[in-house]
Amino acid sequence: MSTIDEIKDRLDIVEVIGESVQLRKAGRNYTGFCPFHQNTRTPAFTVFPDTQSFYCFGCQASGTVFDFVMRRQGLDFREALEQLAARAGIELKERSSAEQQQDQQRTRLLEISATAAKYFNYVLLSLQRGQPARDYLEQRAINHQTVEAFQLGYSLDDWGHLLTYLTDKKGFAPEEVEAAGLAIHREQGGYHDRFRGRLIFPIRNVRGEVVGFGGRALGDAHPKYLNTPQTLLFDKSQVLYGLDLAREGIRNADATVIVEGYVDVLTAHQHGFRNVVAPLGTSLTAGHVALLKRLSRNVYLALDADAAGQRATLRGLNALQNVADDDATHQVVTAQGLVRWESDITLRIINMPPGQDPDEVIKADPERWRTLIAEAVPVVDFYIDAYTADLDLQQAQDQRTALDRLLPLLAQLDSTQQRVYIARLEQVIGIRAELILDLLRGNDGRRTAKAGKDSRRASDRNQRSHPGQPVATDSPAAQRAARRVPTLTREDHLLSLILRYPSAHVVVEELLTQSLVAFPQVRELLGDTIERLLERTENRLIWQALKAHSAEHPAQNLHEVHGDFLLEKVDEAVLPEELREHAARLVAIALPQPQEYRYRQEAERSVWHLRVEQVRRWQRRLSQQANDQEDPEECMRLLGLISELQRYQGTINTPRRSSTFPDLRDTTER
Repeated sequence: MSTIDEIKDRLDIVEVIGESVQLRKAGRNYTGFCPFHQNTRTPAFTVFPDTQSFYCFGCQASGTVFDFVMRRQGLDFREALEQLAARAGIELKERSSAEQQQDQQRTRLLEISATAAKYFNYVLLSLQRGQPARDYLEQRAINHQTVEAFQLGYSLDDWGHLLTYLTDKKGFAPEEVEAAGLAIHREQGGYHDRFRGRLIFPIRNVRGEVVGFGGRALGDAHPKYLNTPQTLLFDKSQVLYGLDLAREGIRNADATVIVEGYVDVLTAHQHGFRNVVAPLGTSLTAGHVALLKRLSRNVYLALDADAAGQRATLRGLNALQNVADDDATHQVVTAQGLVRWESDITLRIINMPPGQDPDEVIKADPERWRTLIAEAVPVVDFYIDAYTADLDLQQAQDQRTALDRLLPLLAQLDSTQQRVYIARLEQVIGIRAELILDLLRGNDGRRTAKAGKDSRRASDRNQRSHPGQPVATDSPAAQRAARRVPTLTREDHLLSLILRYPSAHVVVEELLTQSLVAFPQVRELLGDTIERLLERTENRLIWQALKAHSAEHPAQNLHEVHGDFLLEKVDEAVLPEELREHAARLVAIALPQPQEYRYRQEAERSVWHLRVEQVRRWQRRLSQQANDQEDPEECMRLLGLISELQRYQGTINTPRRSSTFPDLRDTTER
């Protein structure tokens, strides 16, 4: 039994969830109001003791006790593992000496950062020399409660005041203060303070630990804003300002609003808009998206209305597109024209009034801010406006430029949405819809041909990398795994195929998506992604790690990254020991000969077995709920869903034509 299985075996998910969610017994299961989205009328959140899992019928949040703790508390897997292991009384494997040393260094840097934050706050509130910062905050209408909540501070216009305090009075070494990003080493020797004469914004991670600082110059110093450099604690691509205080607000509103500056966040929270955060002078990154997804899948971008603000918005949109979970280039457009990438991050753009930022709007009229959020526009509409704003659409060359910019976007929409937006472009640009459609088809043909070549090259690389029967990698984790004889489940077999042959995931997800086209209710219940198909915690986490790495390294997409790469490159940074060994076992599985060329057919067969098992589990669950249901309308809804599941099961049980021939061609060209 793995450590993860042992933890789940010792803990009762009902007890763990019941500490933060009020649950009511309903037959064999438990129900309550979902902690991940607004749900106050009918309890949509269900905990299933028999499978030690949970599911929300409103927002489709689901998983095991690990998924709940990670999402509820905003933790990564390692942190959730340590917390649940301690609760279960299980001692985790001893960390290596290098890991222990890094933990000690991190703890030391956290102590320095926390001490510095208190120092800056004291200078702001208590010293006469902090008056310039107090005057600035008064001018910006930031009250004392907000100053305390965000622990704002001030750095004296002095070369060594903080350094002296931290070294002489608190006993930290100058090298440690430098490692925390608070001091700079002089070329001629010695150190001096990094932040001087600046209003200080402590930057905290999602757990509320101070990991860095932002400083705004109050005089003529440059740059106007200065952040802590990258340190062991601080990486601006992994932190959002205000997220520690915005977590509950985001959950309650089921939405995150992203603004541009520190003061925008302060003003929003001060006026009761507690779901507002800001990136730290950078576009949104994969790390930011990972943080936001744990709290809500709805994101609103509220950046400045000027040209620079629009460029920043476009950079943010491109970043979100590139970190989609399932496929870095796949977009889905909803009926409302909202672009959604697999990660289910649904984007809307808040059109700010010209010349005003969120801080000014909120202070002048909080109701106006609510209206702007309610009127946020679909992303496609924003793209059209942004890509044509600098063009004279009466000029033929500018019309062609607009099409060059927008055709790639249109090509990613489904046929219905293409017709809608082609008609819109005909009005905006002044080019006939028929011509736009012809150009679009021409782009599609060129892109399909390129995708075919890329896919065939990737297939050739896979063949060269894995001639004949796959063999285990030589990594230490794989060697340890090879000494064991694990029980191979159908789910393990599927993930092993995907790790060995990454292009198989395209086939799998296409099968899942196509099978659910006629069953929207079933799609909401079961999902159409690999992640929703996987039940085992280790498998879901390994799949998430692979996608996250692909998102952060777009050049190495899921068609190119295979299992050996996962073990050699990703495992050290992403996968804890408990997951590395299971990943190694999956990669080490020898696939049957001479059927290897039919790996996609094997993947298809595994998918249908897993899907049928999943359908049967849900039929049992829903039958129990219907039997225990006192509300006649809810009972009828559950029975209707059971009927839909039966119809769906009938379609996936129907024998299909042989996939041998499609399996031998490049399915990525479909």
